[in-house]
Amino acid sequence: MFGNMGNMMKQMQLMQKLMKDENFRALLAHPKVQELLKDPEFKESMKGQDFSKLTANPKFAQVMADPELAQIMSKLKLQDLMKGEGAAEGEAA
Repeated sequence: MFGNMGNMMKQMQLMQKLMKDENFRALLAHPKVQELLKDPEFKESMKGQDFSKLTANPKFAQVMADPELAQIMSKLKLQDLMKGEGAAEGEAA
């Protein structure tokens, strides 16, 4: 029971860090990503964490192949954001 709670807390901390990243916000705000987020199949794949279905989605493939979005994604430092998940308290806002 507490294992799920701990996992949920880590996910929330990661989401907070991501939302502070200007590149992540730019990615989410992009019209093509916004359109993808409205797609029922994509949303179902995300909700079920079905990554094979997710990557097989042609709309997802189009977004991933878009040069403009690839440039934004290349600026995301996900490894840095995922490191030291417990360090959020000591970071400056």
